Amino acid sequence: MQDYDRFVALSTLTPQAAAAQRRAVFWAAPRFAVIETDGGRALRDSLEQQTYTRYILSDLSRRAEADYYLFLPGEARLRPDALFRLAMAAGGGRELLYADEDVLLRGRRCRPRFKPDFSPHTLLCHDYLGRGICISRALLRTIGGWPGPDAARRYAFSLRAVALAERIVHLPFVLFSLPPEAPCTDPGPLKAFLGDSALLLPGPVPGTFLPRFNVRRESLVSVIASDEAGPDALKNTLLAVEQRMQLPRYELVMAAGRPLTPFLRALQTSSVPVLERPDASPCALWNAAARTARGRFLLFLFGGCEPLSPDFGQRLTEWAALPDVGAVGPLVVDGESRILSLGTAVGLLGGLASPGFGQGEDTVRHSAPRLLCARDVSCLPPWALMIRRDRFLAAGGFDPAMDHVGYAEELCLRLGRRGLRSLCVPSVRFRLPALPDLGPSPANLRRCRDTFYPLLRTGDPFYNPNLSMASSLPRPALPPRSPLLLHAPDRWPPFFL
Repeated sequence: MQDYDRFVALSTLTPQAAAAQRRAVFWAAPRFAVIETDGGRALRDSLEQQTYTRYILSDLSRRAEADYYLFLPGEARLRPDALFRLAMAAGGGRELLYADEDVLLRGRRCRPRFKPDFSPHTLLCHDYLGRGICISRALLRTIGGWPGPDAARRYAFSLRAVALAERIVHLPFVLFSLPPEAPCTDPGPLKAFLGDSALLLPGPVPGTFLPRFNVRRESLVSVIASDEAGPDALKNTLLAVEQRMQLPRYELVMAAGRPLTPFLRALQTSSVPVLERPDASPCALWNAAARTARGRFLLFLFGGCEPLSPDFGQRLTEWAALPDVGAVGPLVVDGESRILSLGTAVGLLGGLASPGFGQGEDTVRHSAPRLLCARDVSCLPPWALMIRRDRFLAAGGFDPAMDHVGYAEELCLRLGRRGLRSLCVPSVRFRLPALPDLGPSPANLRRCRDTFYPLLRTGDPFYNPNLSMASSLPRPALPPRSPLLLHAPDRWPPFFL
């Protein structure tokens, strides 16, 4: 709470900045209609302080003509520059704008919701867009109705809106302070949106859901396992795969980066494909194994990384089969149940790290429970990574120039440029007893710096710029950071997590 109080104080609009905003000239100045969904004075008072004045105030009973519409309770407060920032972001025919928000409790701002960039799969698990959304007139007409005042009808409205919108923009600023509201626990809106193609289970916290999708169970999954951690760790991995896969069809492909051990020779004798290339880089070895595999789905599995969830193969393929998904990764913990991976945030802890890294699952569940929902991420680590084989080969596989570190994350970014998303699915758990010492070369570190530097400048789109990069638990950045200047190129530490 104290951190957020300091964040609010440091990010308050100064009189000089407010005066500059009032003098600003827009080539095309959009007109906003602020629609009160219930009574109250706070909203009206905060509108009088806006630095952008092209707005009208109305309510659900009256028709209002405007370019964009905001639906807010009467006890909501807008930051003085809220409409100004929305107007700045509205250019180019953008149809849906949303910003960060917090809760106004007894006159005090608390419980900030720092949101990621547009994340359709996160929206299938809970209404992360919240109440701070702004809809264009064209999109509102296409939807054909206004959102209702309760959380369930607003969730249904948001699902419909994102399905129809093509240009959705996130503003990483806390523009709205809203009265407390119970989360939507009614699965009805999501069931109506997904139809019969999904089964809804309760999520990790109230107000969240776990969708299960239909996928052909006869699809062959190729498990490509490496031997970096040694024969004993590889045996444990393969035993856990056999016990918990529960798919009728899967195959094993071994990628051996060292001379064959007796265990690998025994697998080879039993008709398991074993690629022995001691002189090959890890990426070249993974790529060769992928070309050898026959499955529709590829599960790259680091030796020693063991699946803990029953039916993990089915759960991962459900998400990997979705049309806009490129790569899927599970929650990975170490031998003491501390978080190793909940997806990768570029720039976190000075390199490539996971939110919650090094924290116990109970700590993450208490401080940031929605991290345990399925969600879009910028990239994923290599410990357990599922990709459809055709998409892996079409993207060119792993980049051999990446050597030991960053190759899985770099592939996820390339898939993203092809319009394919990377997902972390924490309902599937794997265990990697200890992180291996990969020993990256100086050339590998330079390649990582060049590859990930664009995201360091703009900020990882799925890790809000208002969050500190020095803490693995989501905490406000102090002082607040500019979204465009997050990292200097000469301060990249020579390590990655």
